[in-house]
Amino acid sequence: MSDSKNPEFEREQAREGYQTVAEIRQRLDILVEHVESRKEALEEEIQEHLHESLANARDSMERIQENIEPKVEKAIRTKMEEIDRKMARLNDEGLEVVRQELVKATPEITKKILEDLDKLVAENTRFAKMEILNEVKLELTKSIQLSIEPVNTKLEKSLPTLKNLAVTALTLAGLALLGMIWLQVR
Repeated sequence: MSDSKNPEFEREQAREGYQTVAEIRQRLDILVEHVESRKEALEEEIQEHLHESLANARDSMERIQENIEPKVEKAIRTKMEEIDRKMARLNDEGLEVVRQELVKATPEITKKILEDLDKLVAENTRFAKMEILNEVKLELTKSIQLSIEPVNTKLEKSLPTLKNLAVTALTLAGLALLGMIWLQVR
């Protein structure tokens, strides 16, 4: 019988294989534990390095900001001063141009203002005349009213008497006319 057919031999080989697998599994478990612990250690180390790097980066940013901020302020101040100078020069040039245009346009503007002023004075004079005329009319009306009032009062008192006299005069005139016609007819 050959060794490969021997059940004892096969058991022996199976036992050795099982022991080998068990040893490999034990080593694998040890290796897994080692890898896990190394992994945790590396993660902690990475966390520490990361925190340290972030702190260094913050410090660097603060130093950069401290160094750059005055330079930026100085650059901004310089640009603003340059802009102020340019604006002042432009304002001066603009004022000079306006002055020159005013000098050129002054006779024409004066002529137009005088024409408008003449129109305004004429209109205001006409308006004032109308107001004065209305006031004079009112005063004249009041004066006439005041002057006529005593005459009206006197007329109102003597009106009945005058009416009677007028009726009497008309009656006498009618009688005289009838008398003349009768004399003529006769």
